[in-house]
Amino acid sequence: MTKEIIYIYAPLCPKCVRIRKWLKELGRTNPEIQVTKYNMATQFREVKKYNIRTIPTLIIGEIRLDSWIKEEEYINAIKQL
Repeated sequence: MTKEIIYIYAPLCPKCVRIRKWLKELGRTNPEIQVTKYNMATQFREVKKYNIRTIPTLIIGEIRLDSWIKEEEYINAIKQL
């Protein structure tokens, strides 16, 4: 069963760059996880439906993780998939 992570970012956001590298590796090592990426700068219409207030934002099922949390919390949420 495929598990989806929605990842909303901006190209110049330093934390977004770190998360993006980490998600790329996660996708390589876990083929059942699909990462759907949205660039806030160029895909605003697609992102609008998610009501994003900060970047990066990860949406994992019903869980929303935003830029104010520690990276360890991103990891813990994904482990629960």
